[in-house]
Amino acid sequence: MAVPGPFRLGVCCYLLRPMAFGRKISRAQLERYAGKALVEVAEKNPDVLKLGASRRNVSLVYLDIWGFTEVTSYASPQAVIDLLCDYFSRMTTIIRGNRGFVDKFFGDAIFSIFGAPIEDDLHPLHCCNAALACLRETYKLAAEWHLQGFGLIGQSIGVVSGPAIVGNIGTEERAMYTAIGEGVSLAVQLQQASRLYRAPIIISRETNTAVKEKLLTRELDVIKIQGADRTTAIFELMGAYGEVPEHVKMLAEVFSRGLLSFRQRDWDRAEKRFKDADSISGDDGPSRLYLRRCQLYRKHPPPPEWDLVHAHTVRTNPAGQ
Repeated sequence: MAVPGPFRLGVCCYLLRPMAFGRKISRAQLERYAGKALVEVAEKNPDVLKLGASRRNVSLVYLDIWGFTEVTSYASPQAVIDLLCDYFSRMTTIIRGNRGFVDKFFGDAIFSIFGAPIEDDLHPLHCCNAALACLRETYKLAAEWHLQGFGLIGQSIGVVSGPAIVGNIGTEERAMYTAIGEGVSLAVQLQQASRLYRAPIIISRETNTAVKEKLLTRELDVIKIQGADRTTAIFELMGAYGEVPEHVKMLAEVFSRGLLSFRQRDWDRAEKRFKDADSISGDDGPSRLYLRRCQLYRKHPPPPEWDLVHAHTVRTNPAGQ
């Protein structure tokens, strides 16, 4: 789906104070708009509702489902709303259960913050656990919807950890709980990139550093950050060490060897290792992408000053380069 303007600017907004129109707003109604977490924090610290913001270390997650647009083209309006509400309900329960704050719904996408407004020193781990649980739940949901006659859906998720400006922006009449900064745009960029690599959950370098002792990850690539003059490594989140099968661990190890050979410009060895990794999985998106790159770089090697960035790493079409 197209990325909304506010996300391109690195801003995600959340309605904080709905208009009462002369009627008293109940706590349940306020929680429905502002979120239970924010209401509970505000009860203990009313200053959280004041206009203003601060720079804090947080983890940001952007979730999107693909295939849902096709569902809207043939399903009835009520069916579309019912399906979407079911999806939002399940994802919200998981996010809140892992100490996350559901910041924004946009179309069929969800943006959430971990580490604000709820204090949480383990926000990268909790954010990644939520992403893994959301993906598992989406697989279940996809099967249920398919049995009802709807098309298959999938999910792509981007996770970023680091400093962001969080707080309330707006006026005295209407304020919005907001996350602002490069991390917001990067989370969207990683979510979009997951379609290219066919890796459902892509996390930032900083997130990987925080969780790699507990969760299995593999480095995917080095990309240029959109809107910034610098690059960063990105990683696929594959699961908790105690839960992933042995063949997945083997896949990650063989792929990592292939990536090392690739960066050493040893295309033949890299190709062999990526083929081995693909055979372990049966259909490994990142390995197949690098097999195409090996063929390309044999004919057109990267320049001597290569920064490891491929020209098309942000394309959303996984069919080719």
